[in-house]
Amino acid sequence: MFKKIKLTRLALTNLILLALFVGSFLSPLIYSGFRSMWLDHSGTADPIPEGEQKAALALQQSYMNVFKKASPSVVFIKTNVVVPPRFWFDLYRQVEGAGTGIVIDSDGYIVTNNHVVAGAQKIEVVFSDDRKVRAKLIGRDETSDIALIRVTNEKVTPALLGDSDKVTPGMLAFALGSPFGLESTFTVGIISAKHRSIDNTKYTRIQTDASINPGNSGGPLLNIFGEVIGINQSIISPGGQGGSVGIGFAIPINEAKIVIEQLKKEKRVIGRPSLGVQVGVATPNLKQYLKVSEDYGLIVRFVVPGSAAEEAGVKANDYVLKVNDKELKEPEELIQEVQKAGVGGKVKLELVREGKKKSIDITIGEDQDKG
Repeated sequence: MFKKIKLTRLALTNLILLALFVGSFLSPLIYSGFRSMWLDHSGTADPIPEGEQKAALALQQSYMNVFKKASPSVVFIKTNVVVPPRFWFDLYRQVEGAGTGIVIDSDGYIVTNNHVVAGAQKIEVVFSDDRKVRAKLIGRDETSDIALIRVTNEKVTPALLGDSDKVTPGMLAFALGSPFGLESTFTVGIISAKHRSIDNTKYTRIQTDASINPGNSGGPLLNIFGEVIGINQSIISPGGQGGSVGIGFAIPINEAKIVIEQLKKEKRVIGRPSLGVQVGVATPNLKQYLKVSEDYGLIVRFVVPGSAAEEAGVKANDYVLKVNDKELKEPEELIQEVQKAGVGGKVKLELVREGKKKSIDITIGEDQDKG
């Protein structure tokens, strides 16, 4: 049996104080001992030898080479847009915009997105060496979302334009631009897909998971050789948050080259493609009156004066059966064909007029509403 030990209250208090004193004295020594043991252990570790990281170092250097090659040709674009009042008591407001551009030749031409410079009263570009230069709008195309600006009397470094037809999913891809105003931001990913159709136009898109955010618009999508294979244009951002979720799109540079040359030559705003007609679905009685037996087609309700349709000879109450040999059932189907053809493109209409069928070839014009 254990012998019971009785302690007085004073003795118990003294033991507790002694334990606290000893603990406070010994704990730092114990902690410093463990800490020194851990530090001594970690200090003996060596980094991975360079010889075992040759592949990683070569890949890292190739990324750095792409940035070094492309960055002198990429500019940060600042714009000043005057927004008219929406109500009678509002005032005109100046709104600043931002984007990215690519120097494409030694004459100072810079390509960017139409939506970066549309409506801008002032365009300023900032080069990689911090030079700030006023730029002039040469022309822009609303359908392709491509614009051309220019700086003069400046030393520039043109980008190397690649061949977007050789792009294949799985290839490395790099985006360089100014997302959220952060100049010379460099991101890496792969080509996720090509020939994406994301709207009703004839233009396709390259899809990439390289991080693209607001401000990257107009900047280059690059391959491993530092060549421009696309012009970054848009992203999918669920919920409208405006941030990258790894689904970005770029205009293939081969498609952009055609528009660039057109803008250099014409030096103007190229509007959205327009046929210049208002169409709808006809009632059975109207179809009978027009002597139309087909169960498809659209009635021309109105022809815009001076439009492409009027110049080609389309008239009100013409009944359009087909466009480019495709049967029409909804107005949207005609709109899609016009958008795909683009300004200057051609469409063929098959229609019924006064009970007789005829074909009309039309060269697509531009929407006269520039608002």
